[in-house]
Amino acid sequence: MRHARDKQSDALTIFLGVLGELMITVGLLIGGYIVWNVWWDSNQSAAVAAQDVKEFYQSVEAAPAQEGEVVTKGDPPVIDPVPHGETFGVLIVPKWYGITNNTMPLKEGTTPDVLDLAAAGHYVGTAMPGEVGNFSVAGHRRSHGNSFRRIDILEKGDQVIVETKDTWYIYEVTGHEIVLPTQTEVIAPVPDKPGEIPTQRLLTMTTCHSVRVGEWGNDHRWVTHAKLVGWMDRSEGMPEQVLNDPGVK
Repeated sequence: MRHARDKQSDALTIFLGVLGELMITVGLLIGGYIVWNVWWDSNQSAAVAAQDVKEFYQSVEAAPAQEGEVVTKGDPPVIDPVPHGETFGVLIVPKWYGITNNTMPLKEGTTPDVLDLAAAGHYVGTAMPGEVGNFSVAGHRRSHGNSFRRIDILEKGDQVIVETKDTWYIYEVTGHEIVLPTQTEVIAPVPDKPGEIPTQRLLTMTTCHSVRVGEWGNDHRWVTHAKLVGWMDRSEGMPEQVLNDPGVK
């Protein structure tokens, strides 16, 4: 009887050992995936975005390296809608310089083939830059380049600058909110007031709420709102914060 119990004990020990090794292996695989997704994949996406920005600047006339005059009255020029996936400008967040990437391509669309390239994706059907309504964009926060990773440090009055082929559009942050993914009214022409007729030129940035590894933040969205305070023809120069930003190429 004792011999049978010893054999059962040995079998249990072997089983628990194998189970432990399997759990360690699974843990390593999960950990490896997180490292790949957060670090390696993000670096790859960021490299693609940097190339997109470089190609955009190669396709347009260089803005003079001087501070231009910001226009605050009248109607700014508005670009026409572009096809899905096309780069139509650059999004610059001066406050992010030295903290995270602060210059990224602006592309049409918010599907994975756009956002996974570390771009700021334009919500189809929302206003274009400078247009009356709500120019709305999305970006990843903890993967694929971490485009909007430090959206949480943006405060009222901080600038978000949109650069297109011919025009700089200067927006200032007015506030933020944290919402459920189903609350799509945040990108309505008048944010949070669907059906209301817009009278202002606004910008809305959306991304995931959490930035912690392993907590992908799909349960809520961080939403930052801004309003247009001025614009400038690129042929006249650059906005002050862009001119003084070493992070802008």
